[in-house]
Amino acid sequence: FKSNVNRVYGNIALNYDVTPWLALSARGGMNTYSDFQKNVTVAGGVADANGEVWTNDVTNTEIDLNYLATVTTKFGENIDFRLIAGFNWNQRSYGTRYVVGDGIISRGLYNTDATVTQLSSEFNRLQRFYAAYSDMQLGYKNYLYLGITARNDFSSTLPAANRSYFYPGVNASFVLTDAFDISNNFLGYAKIRGAWTQVGNEATPYRTATPYFLSTPFTTAGGSKFNLASLGNTLGNGNLLSELTTEIEFGADVRLLKNRVALEFTWFKRNSTNQITSTQVPASSGFTRAVVNAGEIQNKGFEVALNFSPIKMKNFTWDATVNFTRIRSLVVDAGEGGDIYVGGLFSSLGVIHRTGLPYGQIFGSANAKTPEGDLLIDKSLGLTILEQTSEIIGDPNPDFTTSLINTFSFKGFSLNAMLDWRQGGDMYLTTASSLLLRGQIKVTEDREALRVIPGVYGNTQTFEPVLDEKGNYIRNTSAITAFDYFFSNGFGAYGADETNIFDITSIRLREISLAYQFPKQLLSKTPFGSARLSLSGRNLWWRAPNILEGVNSDPEVLAESASSNVQGFEYGSYPTTRRFGVNLSITF
Repeated sequence: FKSNVNRVYGNIALNYDVTPWLALSARGGMNTYSDFQKNVTVAGGVADANGEVWTNDVTNTEIDLNYLATVTTKFGENIDFRLIAGFNWNQRSYGTRYVVGDGIISRGLYNTDATVTQLSSEFNRLQRFYAAYSDMQLGYKNYLYLGITARNDFSSTLPAANRSYFYPGVNASFVLTDAFDISNNFLGYAKIRGAWTQVGNEATPYRTATPYFLSTPFTTAGGSKFNLASLGNTLGNGNLLSELTTEIEFGADVRLLKNRVALEFTWFKRNSTNQITSTQVPASSGFTRAVVNAGEIQNKGFEVALNFSPIKMKNFTWDATVNFTRIRSLVVDAGEGGDIYVGGLFSSLGVIHRTGLPYGQIFGSANAKTPEGDLLIDKSLGLTILEQTSEIIGDPNPDFTTSLINTFSFKGFSLNAMLDWRQGGDMYLTTASSLLLRGQIKVTEDREALRVIPGVYGNTQTFEPVLDEKGNYIRNTSAITAFDYFFSNGFGAYGADETNIFDITSIRLREISLAYQFPKQLLSKTPFGSARLSLSGRNLWWRAPNILEGVNSDPEVLAESASSNVQGFEYGSYPTTRRFGVNLSITF
């Protein structure tokens, strides 16, 4: 597989001060890339004896323009006033052209036209939005501030009647140290703040209609060809509304010991309504999914950032930052029926939004258990008994995340290291289930010994535990082979889905970088104003202690894109890579 990416991006800004209190500006930017991909499967393999060549040409472009008018003035001696009013225009286009050729004619000649048969497909997407917005800020004596924002968007991805949507916001802050004239070596700065805001969100393109898809023409025995077109399986929504997120936030910023210690705290609650998603519908309707505005999701939590400088010397400094985030999500309302199936491997194994539970729960088949949590075992087989319906089997949301950033500076050198820690959260690992199934990791090494699954005997009809004459559980003593334990309905891919759910607590060395800032006197006789050279490495090391040894699946690799809202699934992904970089930054 080869990928050749060409990227161009840039921006330009024009500013003009009309009067001392009025300034006009125009800003524009573009980011565009082309990715030419080619994949060759050489002939002779078991999976594809004929060989295959495919090419995929991807283009993506985004253009963004902003026109702004800024009014800055004072009312009297104590009140500062600033108003920004503007207009935003944004366009995003995306296209792919895919050609696959099956049956390589000549080994070494890997062109799509040098194959026996070829098929092609093309997809193009275009979307635009316009927006008018304003941001007003009032300041009183440089310690009390009030801000009011308003924005109205017009999106091409929504029905004509619903393309316009408005969302406002208000925020305030109070600098205590300035208001009460506090200034000492211990407390240098203290501020409290609060905000209430709303944010609208458009749909992804082409969700308001149900398109027809063209298929390969049907050829009769006599050679006649008939073009084919069929409706998609997802029913569009001609009355789709924009999403709306409402958030309330409170926070505080404090700096101590001559700014050597800084603490920032934020608490927030965010409610999102009219979520744009697709949900399962009865197949008898002619569709399998439908695009809907559904329910309400709430996220609330807090974030803490602590910055401190343990060492500050003339030539050496050590600065550190600790970030801690704890978020709890809740599906307040999942709409009619109380469930929204989001996606996943199968209709019985995937991600679901269920009223009253956290966002994006993993559901699938589960082993039957006693009220105390013991597994129910089929005495005749020695294997677990599966529940008849899918259950909630995992929560992909972490308990908390935290990161530690250390920066060491010595003369012109600086060393930066970032360490991340994620606690909790579940993931379904297809890689783990497949390796268990095939006996390819250490836990499956002993192939000859018999195994007894810890549990108690259960009734396969009632899904209740079997009791002895004294009313006690009967412990399982039925031994099974390694084949049955891992390959049959045991603990591999063919067992209950819950057996392949793992806690993905992980610690990761996210990045290390070493930089050198060249002294100005060294550049004094050159055309350069400054020069900085840096070496960096990302994703250098990670460990997930609760995943089976030898599986080596990176818990940060998701099976699907973020826009799908499917989290907590891994589909036999490629290993992640370490990235190394060299950067030279020069000014003239």
